[in-house]
Amino acid sequence: MKIGSLACVLALLLLLTAPIPSFAQYETRVWNSYSVGLPLAKDLGLRGTYMKSLNLSDSPVSTSFNWYSLRLNYKYSKDWSFEVGSAWMNLPSDNRTTFRFMAEGTHRMNLDKRFVLRNSIQLESHNRQETRFDYRVIYSSRLGLRKRLDFLKVAPSLTYALFYNIGGAPIRYFNEQNEEIARKASNGLHRGRIMANFNFKVSDPIRLSVYYMNQHEFNLVLSQTNKINVLNPNTGRIQRPFNNQHIIGVSLTYQLKGNGGDGFLPINF
Repeated sequence: MKIGSLACVLALLLLLTAPIPSFAQYETRVWNSYSVGLPLAKDLGLRGTYMKSLNLSDSPVSTSFNWYSLRLNYKYSKDWSFEVGSAWMNLPSDNRTTFRFMAEGTHRMNLDKRFVLRNSIQLESHNRQETRFDYRVIYSSRLGLRKRLDFLKVAPSLTYALFYNIGGAPIRYFNEQNEEIARKASNGLHRGRIMANFNFKVSDPIRLSVYYMNQHEFNLVLSQTNKINVLNPNTGRIQRPFNNQHIIGVSLTYQLKGNGGDGFLPINF
């Protein structure tokens, strides 16, 4: 087996064996998003996105959030690209809107003649309307094909992401005697997402993605005072309960041509 093929197999095993707790209740969501991309220069582009999340577990079905984002992307080289941007998330049930600033770097690596691996790190800074964390670091690894399949011009991919929370509203921690031993932010790795995505080339400017995502939260920490989903024995309520979701998504992207009419920027959902 070639080194590239071996690396591909190892990456698949890493994605598929990532921890997914089965003991927590899951909600079902539908994400519908629409994006428009505009090339500003040869290696510089701008993308605006709107997303609506519906909670199918509610009766009647309710809107979980409305998402608006604007990103500036720069292709530094064949293997490196960078993005900066901001996003607003409106939560109708809480009547509040969160804001975040984002910066992301992505490295592209060909594993062999068929497969490509993209690893990225995203840094986020959130406003005070977001109480779960002040900052967040997201690491993601995406395994896909170097070229689309002839069948339906589809490009399948598999992605796994890990979320590291920093700061946020403090959680109260108790010992076995129900005595409070700490009150602090739950810094640490607390969320993972695995996504199977099918991206279709409808036409030169239009891409359509259909995907399934599993979002799972956990306590992957050694310290007893860095957890979420913590019981407060005085109230009987769970502090920062796990937010586990099955997500079915559809994403439609339209890529405008640049002034020179040269090609289209790659769509990397």
